[in-house]
Amino acid sequence: MDCFNLKTLHKISSVVGVMVLASTVMSSAVTAQAPKGSLDSSTDTHEAHTATGKRGVETGDQKAWLITPTLSADPKMGTNVGGVIAYLKQLDAESTPSMMGLGVSYSNTDSVTGGVGAQLFWDADKRRLTMLLAGAEINNEYDDFLGTGQSTETQDSVHTVGFRYLQELREGGWFAGVQGVTTNYSVGADGLFEGILNAVGLSGFDATGIGLVLQHDTMDQQRTPESGHLFTLHNFAYRESLGGETSFDVGFADLRWYRTLERISLGGSNRSSVLAIQLKGRFTADAPLSGYSSVTLPGYTVGNYLSQHYSHLLLDGRFPLSRKWGLVAFGGIGCQFGEDIAGRDISCSDNTYPSIGMGVSYLLDEAASILIRLEVAKGKNDNEALYLRFGHSF
Repeated sequence: MDCFNLKTLHKISSVVGVMVLASTVMSSAVTAQAPKGSLDSSTDTHEAHTATGKRGVETGDQKAWLITPTLSADPKMGTNVGGVIAYLKQLDAESTPSMMGLGVSYSNTDSVTGGVGAQLFWDADKRRLTMLLAGAEINNEYDDFLGTGQSTETQDSVHTVGFRYLQELREGGWFAGVQGVTTNYSVGADGLFEGILNAVGLSGFDATGIGLVLQHDTMDQQRTPESGHLFTLHNFAYRESLGGETSFDVGFADLRWYRTLERISLGGSNRSSVLAIQLKGRFTADAPLSGYSSVTLPGYTVGNYLSQHYSHLLLDGRFPLSRKWGLVAFGGIGCQFGEDIAGRDISCSDNTYPSIGMGVSYLLDEAASILIRLEVAKGKNDNEALYLRFGHSF
């Protein structure tokens, strides 16, 4: 569920974002993120998916409860450990299992995040609802804060509520819907950097926004797709008239494409290797600096690089080794453009951010296609991180 680009929200989404698929409402926003089976236009294909359980049809292997730890570590924010408790329930025989859960985390910088969320599918996946309620008190540590070359600590506080509702308009995976988010966000720093934050407008704000969502979904399943694509266009119109303290607009484009690699097999698993590709963009108009777009590739601290607009291309290879275990490898490049926080015009050619990494995956629930990933990521300079994620990043 990406929904407003506030840097602390990314730490929340790492704990509960995936749980509610904040890998699409809330992943796009700060990724408030959420997201993320769709009905096939062919009845025969749909019936085949149902028979194999790919659509999440109830089987004896499906678990009602899932409990898993979470972990992230990087040189800027320290080590963050936590856990997710989720409850799975299939609302009807032809729908993906719905998920409701609670996530909490604590870091060695004395930061605390927590939230509750739900991702619901019903009416044979024709209707979908994602909800998130989260809060955080975060102490961020930066080695190179906003490109100043200086290290500093900031104290962030955020509380947010968000939702996304989608309904199928026509067969073939065409959806439309609405989404909304309200957040109370503040950031502070000690000493000299408190003045810098105030001077560049990064002191936070209250914001409430609503938006429309258009989506084309041909994925064979929702949580671990092996084929098809998910193309989403959505926006948030933040307005003072809705109760916020500022008015601005944010638009998103997110294309996710999945292809089975029939000729690549690394083990005795009956699961297929998959290549996943994401092309994503975030664009702002009249946004305060705290609402600017951030680099969101693995290995980078969200909020450390800010600009008006941002886009990236990310490739993710998923290679099963056995029924439960697998290897993952990824690489991508992002770029910032428009204006930076100093008001300078910047272009992609001068502001690129590479990312590369690898790790292992473990399938927690085969029937519901829910897994965790332990991975390391490396960006340019000293940007690097370790993650234990709940679900794929997209």
